[in-house]
Order: sequence, then structure tokens, then C-alpha cells
Amino acid sequence: MATPHSLKLLLEHAHKQTNDAAIHLGKLNLKQQEAETTLQLLVEYRENYQTQFMESAGNGINPIEWRNFKAFICKLDTAIQAQQKLVALTQQHTEAGNQQYHSQRKKLKSYDTLSQRAERHDQLRLQRQEQRQLDEHTSHKFSTRGKK
Repeated sequence: MATPHSLKLLLEHAHKQTNDAAIHLGKLNLKQQEAETTLQLLVEYRENYQTQFMESAGNGINPIEWRNFKAFICKLDTAIQAQQKLVALTQQHTEAGNQQYHSQRKKLKSYDTLSQRAERHDQLRLQRQEQRQLDEHTSHKFSTRGKK
């Protein structure tokens, strides 16, 4: 059986790893939220730009304005696609971080359970030892009393 000291070290290490995994997961969640917010802003900007252009196009536009609009929309679409890929990547990283965190929590719980069992085992052993000493003391007291 592992010594109480080694279990304590394992438990402390597991606590640290779990805390580190939680911090890392928090950072990954933040990056994912930022990527999703940026994507949403790009999509909204494209929709607004297209709406405004269509309203102004109702009054008539020249070919240069039309070409500029198409080029800018194309650049926005490219940026949106790139941001969608980034969002997907951050989601994958967040999921991996989430799995890592849950794995660390499971390990911590296992070590904690082992530590609690070892503590109960030690307490039971001490209680038995104290009971044995008390029994020996009582037995010795009665045996010396009978000889008088």
C-alpha cells in the first residue's frame, strides 16, 4: 500500500494539474467566444453593407461602384470563411481542453478516494492498537489484583 506521504504528494499534484487544466479551459473558452464574436461581427457587417449598397443601387450605380462592391463583398466572404475555420478550430481546442479537465478531475477524485481509504485504514489501525493496549493494561491490572 502507498504511504500516506506519497498519497499526499499525488493528491497535491492532482490538485495542481486540475487547477491548471481549469485555467487552461477558461482561456480556451475565452478564445472561442472571441472567435465567435468576431465571426458574428463580420457576418453582420456584410449584411449591413449589402443592404446599404442595395438601397443606394436602387437609384442607379455605375460599373465602377458595382465592381468595387463585388470585390469588397468577396473580401468579406473570404474573411468570414477564414473566421469560420478559426471558430471550428477553437471549438476543437475547447473540447480537447474540456476532456483534459474532466480527465484530471477524475484522476483527482481517484487519488482523493485512495487518500480517504488510507486515512480510514490508519485510524482503524490506531483504534485497534489503542484497544489492544487498553485490554492489556486492564488484564494486567486484574491479574496483579488477584495475586494480592
